[in-house]
Amino acid sequence: MHEFIGLLMIFIGTTWAGYGLYLIMLYSNLILIPGQELIKALHGPVFVGIGTVIAILGSIELREILPGKNR
Repeated sequence: MHEFIGLLMIFIGTTWAGYGLYLIMLYSNLILIPGQELIKALHGPVFVGIGTVIAILGSIELREILPGKNR
């Protein structure tokens, strides 16, 4: 079960981080257009941050199930 949870967390985390990078690139071009809201540009870094944290937690979850670990 830990393998599934860890792999799912890594998949969701990297998907969110990729979506955040897409938003950063999209809004960096839209900021050049006058009248665009700057608050929309903050969505990208939020997705990248949350996605990175979820991916790291997933890798920690996978590391916990390594065989031969002293418990």
